[in-house]
Amino acid sequence: MEKIKKALAYPPSVLNYALEKFVFGFANPFWSLVARQRGMGMKPEIKTINSNPATVIDEFWSANTVYAPPMRSALQSRMNIEWRFRIHPMFKELTGLYGDHSNEVILDYGCGPGNDIVGFAIRSHASKIIGMDISTQSLSLAAHRLALHNVDLGRVELTQIRDSSPVIPLPDSSVDFISCQGILMHTSEPAKILAEFSRVLKPDAKACIMVYSQPSIWFNLYTAYEQMIVKDAFPGKSLEQAFTGNTDGLDCPMSRCFPIEDFSSMCRSVGFECTYAGGYLTETEMIALRRYRKQALGDPRFAKQHKDFLGVLEFDKRSLPMYKGLYAGVSGVYHLTSKKTSIGF
Repeated sequence: MEKIKKALAYPPSVLNYALEKFVFGFANPFWSLVARQRGMGMKPEIKTINSNPATVIDEFWSANTVYAPPMRSALQSRMNIEWRFRIHPMFKELTGLYGDHSNEVILDYGCGPGNDIVGFAIRSHASKIIGMDISTQSLSLAAHRLALHNVDLGRVELTQIRDSSPVIPLPDSSVDFISCQGILMHTSEPAKILAEFSRVLKPDAKACIMVYSQPSIWFNLYTAYEQMIVKDAFPGKSLEQAFTGNTDGLDCPMSRCFPIEDFSSMCRSVGFECTYAGGYLTETEMIALRRYRKQALGDPRFAKQHKDFLGVLEFDKRSLPMYKGLYAGVSGVYHLTSKKTSIGF
């Protein structure tokens, strides 16, 4: 019944669900057959450089790996890339993944199970892609997917890092592009990691960062109204605690949701030019918007600041919500440019 309600609220979710079940469920025997016929390359070695003790953040994300359906063939892996774009409207458009990075060195900081490191490896023409993550399980999944695509081992590096040390084990001015998707809001010292990004990037090089964004449907409607008021899901919790609870779970040790100016200022403070591109969306946000926006605007229990947000939303030709001219999804995308010179910034 709940799936039917979601389908009525947001029809594209029907096709997305069907694709998920086909690509990662019913067709698994087919993908296994394809993989046997095509063969598989060598898995890249996973380096462990940082021996610092683990923090609670290291422990949490080592035990709670980002969702990754099992991959059995390169074709299935390619289809997964497109499926991720489908279920997150404006993801591809706002991030620009994967672009042309011919002969460049790319750092995928917080690469997780390899979704983007694979995308860069097979689409960007980069000469080297470096994936870093705190979870050995995630890095193992990334290594498996790279092997499915027979990626040249000379083009990829996988390194385990620690939240306890923001230092990136790369030389100064050695990287042409950094992608960091959904990581910094979970780290102990995001400003120090951004400073490290500035250090390892070449002058005028760029980075694309995604962090949770406050001017979003997820924060202002799904959390503040559907979860906290309609469902009374987080009694006694603050809005920020409730947000953590319905994104990464109440036991997640760190999950910030940034106002745009706060994160932009942090980036500028370490030598970046910073542009906020908007937030790409989730099916959860689209469903909440269609189910509850009108009801929330008329509910006296709902805080004025959130009503003001919902009241000024505009919609593009696909009915995707925009706030002050920018897409209003929870996944806030920032494009950074390093403004240091060759001798510092």
